Amino acid sequence: MNEQLFSSLELDDITKEATFREERYVDTIIISGKSTATSIHTMTPINRLIFPEGNDYTGYKHLRERHSQHVYKNYWITTHEGQVKLDRPSKFHPDIVPIHYSAIADAVFSSENKNVTKNHRPELFDKYTGFYAHKANQPEKYHLLTYKDTRIIHTMYPDKKKHNLKEVAKFGKGHVWQSQILVKNYADLIVPYEDQMGIIKYSILLRRFYTEQVERIYIREHDENGDSEYLIFLGERKINDFNRFDHTIMSSFQHRDLIDYERIINQLAAGIEDIMIDPSTFRW
Repeated sequence: MNEQLFSSLELDDITKEATFREERYVDTIIISGKSTATSIHTMTPINRLIFPEGNDYTGYKHLRERHSQHVYKNYWITTHEGQVKLDRPSKFHPDIVPIHYSAIADAVFSSENKNVTKNHRPELFDKYTGFYAHKANQPEKYHLLTYKDTRIIHTMYPDKKKHNLKEVAKFGKGHVWQSQILVKNYADLIVPYEDQMGIIKYSILLRRFYTEQVERIYIREHDENGDSEYLIFLGERKINDFNRFDHTIMSSFQHRDLIDYERIINQLAAGIEDIMIDPSTFRW
């Protein structure tokens, strides 16, 4: 799908709305079921920068989904050689949430910070690069892009990927989920890995067998429909309860690196059949 940026007419409409109804938007967040891409989400208190709601390519929705630690969405890019691979955009500090975006934007936006690093699309955007310190943390460098000659924010992101998870999988980690099959007396936790079409190709499966009081972990390979067709056993450990997988365990698998598992997934994807597995290396 082609990139959907704001047109000149839409930029004019956003600017006029922000000018005439400034008090409505400054330092507050507007939530409405009738919002469109050009609706104003908020305006910053110092420099009156405008966060339009936006879409997958620009504005508040774009920057939040690409750079927030708390949104689990995979992005894919096509290289000059025509190869499709995962894009790994830089992530905000895990303590940074959308209510902090205005403070970052105001800290970075100034004439002294304009175009101090390379701007790849100067005909469309003005670029600002500056520093912001979140709470007691050390200042970090951020980039802010506004539509040219406006205060309308296109995107904003950290310069470094220091807060990104360590990942090696050639597939995108999806939403971790769990289920409990009472009839068969077991519970599952599933970590899916998806291709660019959103189809599950591999998954980490953690299964609790209540009758045996044991927990086993596997990697599954899925067919073209996303159905499991191949299973690799990695290890097991004893349990002493009949609990489901709670939020803490699910969050752990969602938010921490799973490199040991991902290396095996990559080997399976490469067609390697003789995979050496050391159960002692797997954490769960």
